[in-house]
Amino acid sequence: MRRLLLPFYLIHCLAHGQSIRYSSGTLYTGLGAYSHQFTQSFSFLANQASLGNLSRTSAGVYAEQKYGLKALSMYMATVAMPVNRDGIGISMQYSGFSDFNESQVGLAYGKNLGRLSVGIQCNYNMVHVAGYGNDAAVGVEVGSLWQINSTLVTGIHLINPVGGHFRNHSSEKLAAVYQFGAGYDVSKQLFLSAELTKEEGQPVNVQAGLQYVAVPDRLFVRAGITTATSSPYIGMGWQWKNCRADVSMRYHPQLGISPGLLLLFYGKQKTEP
Repeated sequence: MRRLLLPFYLIHCLAHGQSIRYSSGTLYTGLGAYSHQFTQSFSFLANQASLGNLSRTSAGVYAEQKYGLKALSMYMATVAMPVNRDGIGISMQYSGFSDFNESQVGLAYGKNLGRLSVGIQCNYNMVHVAGYGNDAAVGVEVGSLWQINSTLVTGIHLINPVGGHFRNHSSEKLAAVYQFGAGYDVSKQLFLSAELTKEEGQPVNVQAGLQYVAVPDRLFVRAGITTATSSPYIGMGWQWKNCRADVSMRYHPQLGISPGLLLLFYGKQKTEP
C-alpha cells in the first residue's frame, strides 16, 4: 500500500511547493532550539537564533527512511560553531531518489544580544525531476529567541517570508512558513517544547515534544507529536564521552513507521571571556 501511495506523495510535493527544508526530520533533531542547556548542531534548523547560545562546537548527521521506503530516504548533516557571543552553522540536506530528489545547502549566523538572540540563514535549494530537469531557488530564514526568565524561552522563526522563486519557473516559489515556539526547562533533566506552525496553503499545525535525561550525561529520551498528521515520534540516545547516538521512530496513521538514526559529536566546552 505504501508503494502505491508513493506517486501520489510526489505529486503532492510538486503541487504544494514543499521543500526539503521544512521537513519532518527537524521535529526530532531540532527539539532543543528553545533551550539553552540542550542546544546542539541541529537546533539552528528549527531557529537560527539558537546559534548565539552555543557553548561548544558540535556536528551531526541524521538519516531517516520515510514510511520504510528507500525512495523517500532523507539525509541531513550539520556543523555549529560558537564564535565569541556569536555562532555559525552549516547544513546540508538530501531527500528522495534518482528520479525525484531535493537537496539544500545552508549557511547560518546567530548572535546573542543578552536576553534577545537573533539569527539568519541563506539556503540554496535544488530540485531534480526525471524528464523535467533541474531547478533551483534561493531561500532565506530569520529567527529570534527571547529569554523570558532562567527557564522559559520563546521565539519566532520565519522561513522564506519573501522571494524564493525558482530560477527556471519563476511562477513557482518556496512555500512561506511562520512559526512561534516556546521551551521550558523544567529541570536539568526535563525539557518541554511546543511550536505553532502556519505553512502557506496548509492548516495550522502544533508540534509538541519533550526531552528527558534518564541517566545524567548518558541516556536521553525524546518524544512528541505533530497534530497536522496526528503523528507521534519517540527516540532514545546514549552518550559516550563526546559522542551521542539516537535511534528514533515516527508513526503516520496511514503510511506507517519512519525509522531514523542520529549521530552527534561534541567539541570542548567554550570558556567564558
